[in-house]
Amino acid sequence: MKQVELYGRVRYAVIIQGMSRREAARLFGVDRRTVDKMLAFSTPPGYRRKKAPARPKLDPFVTNHRNNG
Repeated sequence: MKQVELYGRVRYAVIIQGMSRREAARLFGVDRRTVDKMLAFSTPPGYRRKKAPARPKLDPFVTNHRNNG
């Protein structure tokens, strides 16, 4: 994940200074698609799960065993 500081520098260069996305990608050493994502989000979006993690199938037996033990 890219640092927030890098996001700010890239966004400033492209939006405020008028630098092209390709030039910003070359200057900061990131892919052009990454520059597009940086411009879409003001801060790094981070990791988000698409769905909740599945519970283990043996979970009822494991918790029951711990309570009886």
